[in-house]
Amino acid sequence: MEALHVAKDPSRAALGHEDLQTRVRSTLARLSQTGALPTLPAAASAALGLVRDPDADIDRICRVIQTDVGLSARVLRVANSAALGRRHPARKLQEAVITLGLRKSCDILVAACVKRLYEGAAVGAEELWNHSLAVAVACEELARATRRVEIGAAFLPGLFHDVGRSAFRLTDDAAAQVIGSISSDGLHETSYLEREWYGFDHAEAGAILTEDWGLALELCDAIRWHHDPTAAGAARELATLLNAADAFAYRIGCGIGSAPPPSVGTALLGLDPEEELALAERIQEAWSEHRDLLG
Repeated sequence: MEALHVAKDPSRAALGHEDLQTRVRSTLARLSQTGALPTLPAAASAALGLVRDPDADIDRICRVIQTDVGLSARVLRVANSAALGRRHPARKLQEAVITLGLRKSCDILVAACVKRLYEGAAVGAEELWNHSLAVAVACEELARATRRVEIGAAFLPGLFHDVGRSAFRLTDDAAAQVIGSISSDGLHETSYLEREWYGFDHAEAGAILTEDWGLALELCDAIRWHHDPTAAGAARELATLLNAADAFAYRIGCGIGSAPPPSVGTALLGLDPEEELALAERIQEAWSEHRDLLG
C-alpha cells in the first residue's frame, strides 16, 4: 500500500447520490479479488424485502427462515428468551414469529446472517461485530426512550451503520489496517483517512451497499450521515440516534478502538446525566442478551 497523504485541514464537498454510487461500486469491485461486491446471504436479502412489503405475512417469513436450520433455531431461542416472558415455550417456528412479531423476526434473521458476513473480515472481526450489534440495540433503545423515530426502524440501520468498514476489510484489508493504525494515534479521523485513500468513507460505502441490499433509502441516508446528522435532511432524526448509539456503544466497552471519534456524542438528544446512565445500563443488558442469543 502506498503511503497515505494526510492533510492538516481536511474539507470536502458531499458527492451527489449517483456519483457516490458509481465511485463506491467501481472502487470496491476493483479492489475485490473476485471483482464482486460484498453481498448478503439470500435469507437476509429476502428478509429485507419482507420488511418493505406491506403485504408480508407470518407464513412468508417462516418460509424464509426455514431455508436454514440454524436460523430457525436462533429465532426460537430469541422468542423463548426470559426477556419476552412466554408462559409456555414456543415449539414451532410460527409460534416464535408470532411472539416476536414480523419486524423483529426479520431483524433477528438479518442479524444472524450479518454476523456471518462480519466473520469474513478476519482482522478485528469480533470487535466490529460487537460494535455493530451494540449500536443496533442502542439505537432501538434510544428510539423507545425518545420516540424520535419508529422503534421498528431503528435496529437494522444500527446493525449496518459500519458495514462499510467490513467492506474495506474484505476488499482491501492491508489498506484498512494501515488506516486503523494511523487513526489510532488520535490525530486523524478514520473517516478522513478513508476519503483520502478510497474517495469515500465507511459511512458512505455502507449507505450504498445497504441500498443495493434493499434497505429503505431513508435508512441508508441515516447510515451515510451518522457522523454528521445535521446534513442528513429527512433522515436527520434517525442519523442523530445512530450518532448517539455509536457513543453509547463506546460507553459500554463496544467501540472500535479505545475512544469514539470526535463526531460521535449524545448532545443532540438533550439527555440529562441520569437518563444517560439508565440508558447505558439498559443498552448493556440488551447487548449482552442479543450477543448470547445470536452467538
